[in-house]
Amino acid sequence: MERDNFGEDPQIRYLRQVFGYTETAQADFLRRLNISPFDDRLRRWRETALKLFEKVWMLSSKRGATSEKEQVSKIYLHCLAHFLKMNRIAVPPEMLPVDENVDSLIKDVLK
Repeated sequence: MERDNFGEDPQIRYLRQVFGYTETAQADFLRRLNISPFDDRLRRWRETALKLFEKVWMLSSKRGATSEKEQVSKIYLHCLAHFLKMNRIAVPPEMLPVDENVDSLIKDVLK
């Protein structure tokens, strides 16, 4: 039986760390908004936010922004918040990590 070395790849380990960190930040964010993890609307919001996130992250990378897990998490939370607001869910500004650059990136992607 051959050993699977997939998990030893540094890029795979990095992505697992990034997405693990983002999942934790998202769970905390939704908890603070009093949105149940079992809310039927979450799937649609997450799928839509993910599409925007991918575009914003790509644009951020092209512009030379950092790829630290905290930055990636900020991008995702801002994308998710964007769609929550569009669905009339109040997201107080203080609940989001401060990053004017992310807001600018989102606006550029949505043009």
